[in-house]
Amino acid sequence: MKNVLTGLAAFLITGALAHFVVLNALPGKIMSKVRDRMMERGLTENAWQMTPRTSPETQTVVRPAPDLAYAICLINLSDGPVELTAPAWTDYASLSVFAATTDNVYAGSLDARTPGTPIVRHVIVATENQSVPETGETEIVRVKAPEALALIRRLAPTQDAYDAAAALIPESSCKPL
Repeated sequence: MKNVLTGLAAFLITGALAHFVVLNALPGKIMSKVRDRMMERGLTENAWQMTPRTSPETQTVVRPAPDLAYAICLINLSDGPVELTAPAWTDYASLSVFAATTDNVYAGSLDARTPGTPIVRHVIVATENQSVPETGETEIVRVKAPEALALIRRLAPTQDAYDAAAALIPESSCKPL
């Protein structure tokens, strides 16, 4: 009976440890690897960059939507908060922020057809202990670690639509405050 209880206890402890690793440690490792690969490909921190239009040749992420134009910003909060701005789009569009744990911590519409969508969305991303100036329509997003990732998605099923989405990147910002 004692061996059965010891075996059961070992099984439960191993299961709990595996559960902890999968839910807590693994997402951070995944995001760190993604950031490293993006930086190896030339992405810089705190700046928006368009990804190439999705095709079988450019597909580095499993199943990205070929009818969406993506812009990515690798956020580094080591020196303070980062401000994101992104203009609205005439069709489906969104701005998302992902924490270092891969959690989607913010999603805002950039779809100009949706009531209440601002002409330009303003978001400040900061760690929990960084002070942020209070501003009217700017949304504040708090993360635990100084690394995060922001993603703009805009419906762009044609090359002309992709080019129009890319033309909005100079009007967007991802920069330290």
